[in-house]
This record gives sequence, C-alpha cells and structure tokens, in this order.
Amino acid sequence: MKNPIKLFFFIFLYLVSSNAYSFNYKQTHEFEIFRNNKKIGFHKLEFKNTGDKIVVNTQIEMIVRLGIIPVFKYFHQGEEVWIDNQLIESKTKTKKNNRNFKFEAKRKGKNIEIKSRGEIFEVSGDTLITSYWQQNWLNKNVLIDSQHGKKRLINVEKKNVEKIKNSNSSVFAQKYRVTGSQDKPNGKKIDYEIWYDDKDRWVKIKFYVKKSLIEYYLVTVY
Repeated sequence: MKNPIKLFFFIFLYLVSSNAYSFNYKQTHEFEIFRNNKKIGFHKLEFKNTGDKIVVNTQIEMIVRLGIIPVFKYFHQGEEVWIDNQLIESKTKTKKNNRNFKFEAKRKGKNIEIKSRGEIFEVSGDTLITSYWQQNWLNKNVLIDSQHGKKRLINVEKKNVEKIKNSNSSVFAQKYRVTGSQDKPNGKKIDYEIWYDDKDRWVKIKFYVKKSLIEYYLVTVY
C-alpha cells in the first residue's frame, strides 16, 4: 500500500458523509390546513440548504370563522439554523387571537439556552423543538414547544405504512402516533398522528382541538 494515510482519509470522509442527514426537501414545502374538512389556513416551510448548513423559515396562518366573523386567529413565524445536523438557533413570533409569544433557542457549548415568557433556562444540547420537518425528534422523550418554550413529555409509537391523500394525489407514508402531556401539573394532553414518506419528508399530521379535527394536506409535489 503506497499511501495508507490517503486511503485512511478517504475512508474517514466516506463514513462521515454516509452518516450525514439526507436532505430531500424542495425549497418550499407547503401544507393546506383543514378544520372539520374546511380549509382554514396554511403551513409553509422555506429551506435554504448550503453545504452542511440548513436555514428553515416557517410561516403558519389559521383563521376560523363563524359565518363571516373570525372567532379564532393564529399567526406564527419562525427561523431555524442547523449545522451538521445540529440545531444551532431558533427564533419564533406567534400571535394567538390577542396573545403574543416570543421564543428563542440558541446553542451555548454543550447546552441550548431557551428564552420564553420572561424566563431563561438551559436544556441538553441534543434537545429538539417542535419542528417536525426533520425526523430525529421521533427518538426523543422530551420536546421544547417552539411557541412558548414549554416542555412536552412524549411517547412515539411506530404504526403501519399507509396510503394517504395530499392536495394533489396520494402517497405511501410511515405513520407514527405521538402521545404525552406538557411538563407541569395537569398539563395539556398531547395526542396526534404524523406521517413521513420514503424520503423522510413530513407529509401529513392530524390531531383534535376541542373535538374539531385538524388535518394537514401537502400541497408541494414531489
């Protein structure tokens, strides 16, 4: 073997690249949101993928009307920065009816600092927020709510592969059921179903809010 150092370096790079996160999203990944089969808004993700860095901008808008009168409004904007498959920072702004929330998460050494609702605290550096585009969160027992910084204690159960509808066609996707609660006395219960296709892309979510069925239908065509 004439140059074992070069050979070792090549094998090392191959192994590193093989373990890297596979990014398979288009620049825009958008859902239509329905409540009891009536469209009420959208959830849009905008990706900028440069080398080992991914910047994700999120926009959510929902308006529920009783006749022509709006009875519920929800607007959310956020940005995430990921490098080498690690969450580096996230900032969000949310308006829920007349209530406003701000949230910040920023990596500091081995931990992530959270600022929300006038509080500042740190969590483990491998903690993730409620941003479902990347599947790594499915391996977690705790998530940080990216709206107001509260901890969610979750249990993820892998279900069957199902054929689901999106806005334009159908796709086969792996189903998961997520249950749990907020980490506080009498915390709000968590119960929803979420699906990912064979390229690890988030393609659907379904849950109930006060007995109303909320469903996401993917608009983006792959």
